Amino acid sequence: MIKRVCTLCALAVAALSFTGMAVAADDSSGQNDTQQLMKTYRSDAQQLKQIHDKTIQNNPQLAKEQQQFQDQVKNAIEEQGYDIQAGQKHMQSIAKKLQSGDLSDEQRKQVMQDFQDERQKMVKARNAALSQPDIQKSGKQLEQDTIEAMKKQDSKTTQLIAEMKNVRGKLQQSAGAQSDNGGN
Repeated sequence: MIKRVCTLCALAVAALSFTGMAVAADDSSGQNDTQQLMKTYRSDAQQLKQIHDKTIQNNPQLAKEQQQFQDQVKNAIEEQGYDIQAGQKHMQSIAKKLQSGDLSDEQRKQVMQDFQDERQKMVKARNAALSQPDIQKSGKQLEQDTIEAMKKQDSKTTQLIAEMKNVRGKLQQSAGAQSDNGGN
């Protein structure tokens, strides 16, 4: 449940990462349906992000609560032994290497493996931090406060969240059906 902590931001980011699902569809009608669902999802996510950003901007107390939660999570991640700043620097270094174009195939594979290793360390520490009861409680409270404030900011919030959940379910069903059919 805590993985929904910054639900609205996560939904907006997730909308941008669903692009691989559309490619998996084999028949053009199924692909068009999936693409349309993704277009709807992205549009809703963008609208929610705009409402969220405006809400945070207009509610200094909520912005403070959000910052406190982020600091709480950051501290818990570091308590898990993961150095966030060093990890970010390492990821930037990896990105520069990949963008340079000066890598052989073997070097590129090694750099990609380094990327995966760093990502796994970060995810493990983050998941351990987010599983802590006090962080879960804070995250749930922040989520409730944020959604409530967003509803006051824009009455479309409830409708957009419901529609995104519905579309996400359809996309997941579509992806599941495609994997059950071996991608056909």
